[in-house]
Amino acid sequence: MKYFKTLLISFTIFSCLGQTAQNQLELTETSGFQLGIHFSPDVCYRTLQNFDGSAMSEVILQQRNENETLKLGYTFGINTLFNLNKHVALETGINYSNKGYQTNMQVLYYFQYDPAFPQKMKSIYNYHYIDIPMKANFILGKKKLRFISSIGLTTNVFIKETSTSVLVYSDKTERNSSATNFNYNRFNLSPSIGLGIDYQLNDKMNLRIEPSFGYGILKIIDAPITGYLYSGGINMSCFFRM
Repeated sequence: MKYFKTLLISFTIFSCLGQTAQNQLELTETSGFQLGIHFSPDVCYRTLQNFDGSAMSEVILQQRNENETLKLGYTFGINTLFNLNKHVALETGINYSNKGYQTNMQVLYYFQYDPAFPQKMKSIYNYHYIDIPMKANFILGKKKLRFISSIGLTTNVFIKETSTSVLVYSDKTERNSSATNFNYNRFNLSPSIGLGIDYQLNDKMNLRIEPSFGYGILKIIDAPITGYLYSGGINMSCFFRM
């Protein structure tokens, strides 16, 4: 919910900027190359599929769906734009992303209460990737405030998975992280779509806010039960004309 509030505030700010600008002020020429920095807070999760079709795998799949939930992740990096004209641009870059999911907080029961033991716990599964996006951007408008949409395909290069255990005691909370060593697939492909706004600050710089969604179409591991990662976030970029 807080991400939607952030998006609403951002739209309001840029709308006010656009309304106060002079009506006759046209967009500066946008053809050519731009270099930008990019950050996106993301909401991440996965879908599961039973590949061997066994009853046991189906039970495990259902248990995981009941016990696991979405987590917060992020994407950041450097992107480049090549503006073909004022209305079409091609985008690529190199980003670092944290995807994954987590379990619900579980209450732990013991035969005898002991404050040295945790009372609750959950696990957070972080999948770290290098992302290489290839997108086409479509721009609507001639003023400094413009609307944009995008469609593309991102190559995801797997780096590692880490697991974080969150242990809640009566007087403290501990977080312990470690790398896992499962044989995850090294590559994935994620089609993506986005829709947002672009505001040109001056003839050298423009800001962009674009809610977007991406879904990994390849399984993350070859196993009887496998997952497909997906995420949605608010891409915030600042591009500089070179």
